Amino acid sequence: MSFNSALNPNVVKTALDDVWDTEWTQEQHPGHATAETSYVFHQDSADSSAVILELFGGVGQWEETAEEQDLPDGTPRITNQKTFTVVKFAKHVDIPKEFFDDNKHGSYEKMVKNFARRARTTRDSNAFGIYRNSFTTTTTADGAALISDTHTTISGDTVDNKLTAALTEASLEEAFVKLYEQKAQDGVIDGHVARVLLVPPTLFKDACEITKSELRSGTADNDLNYYSQIYPGLMCYTSSYLGAAAGGSDTAWWVLGDNHSITRWIREGVSTDLVPYEFTRNDVYQYKGRFREVYGAMTYEGIVGSDGSA
Repeated sequence: MSFNSALNPNVVKTALDDVWDTEWTQEQHPGHATAETSYVFHQDSADSSAVILELFGGVGQWEETAEEQDLPDGTPRITNQKTFTVVKFAKHVDIPKEFFDDNKHGSYEKMVKNFARRARTTRDSNAFGIYRNSFTTTTTADGAALISDTHTTISGDTVDNKLTAALTEASLEEAFVKLYEQKAQDGVIDGHVARVLLVPPTLFKDACEITKSELRSGTADNDLNYYSQIYPGLMCYTSSYLGAAAGGSDTAWWVLGDNHSITRWIREGVSTDLVPYEFTRNDVYQYKGRFREVYGAMTYEGIVGSDGSA
């Protein structure tokens, strides 16, 4: 009995999966964010075809209470339901039996590498659409764009988490202060501290120089760098799916606190399957892949952004 791919479909699938895994898990350069970067997208799971959430309004500040006085009531409110519908991403490639058996010029490896790479680029491009469209079509539960000067809280306040300034030392400090003084849904200031500076590729060098230099960037004085001294844990991230080349902006930038609401919900992680050539009409292996997930933002809280237009 001969040992060939027709008699050993598991061997074929293992060979294809080995190539897939190498490409799918490829390490990115420092500061490159993906859909799996937890500081940029909180990671969660979904248990159905849609994620349905309602906005929690908070309980309000604690109050001074006299001895033996009844404790003041909190007045939490839940409203503004929002639904995020899970999306299925899938594709298959046909690998002729002869390509796999003979593997001339590494043909099947090239095909599967590209197949895996496109799964990764599809995932990340769709995920960063949340940020690319944050000034327009990415909306929160109050109906406003994620980055907007017209957010309305449950308590009736208007909150502005939008700037228009280009990225500079001064504008970054303005964003930090706006984030720090941002009011929550119950009208209370939460004191969000900046954790991430997210920028398109064209601003990544400037972002790192502003925040990571030991001394103030771009000056002749020996002043200490406020950002690197006071915010040493601040992380700079970029993605190739934020800039104009990907339909975004080369001037926009975002500051995130730990408690932002941008989330990636995973319904089904990426998986691959193989249909042996014996079950196809033209003697090809069908190598299939799929994953199901959705990305969304429930509230403006914990994020400030600038379109960089001014």
